[in-house]
Amino acid sequence: MEYRHRSLVSDTDMLLRFALPLCLLSLLTACGVSSEIKAVDKDRYQIRYNAGAKAMTWVEIKNQARQEAEDYCARKNQRYARPEVSSNHATGLMPKEALVTFSCEDKPAPAAAGK
Repeated sequence: MEYRHRSLVSDTDMLLRFALPLCLLSLLTACGVSSEIKAVDKDRYQIRYNAGAKAMTWVEIKNQARQEAEDYCARKNQRYARPEVSSNHATGLMPKEALVTFSCEDKPAPAAAGK
């Protein structure tokens, strides 16, 4: 008499049991995330951009943070000024993060025409 072990859970069910959480986790970490822009001093603001698991170069990460800072100043009808950009220098599988501290200043008055 031959005995065959029969699993209560099929191989497909077991695969799905592990694949679904991994897919959800990868979706959550695949996107870059910006922090809220916060005031850190009088007329100085700060934003963080975390690339998560998204494959981005340091230039792209810093540019993304800088662009969001510029957009913030533009919404205030001002210009982005005096940026200080730093990063966490992550390598390998660690998430890369850029930090931009900046000011928003009044836009210069337009030059008079014909002078």
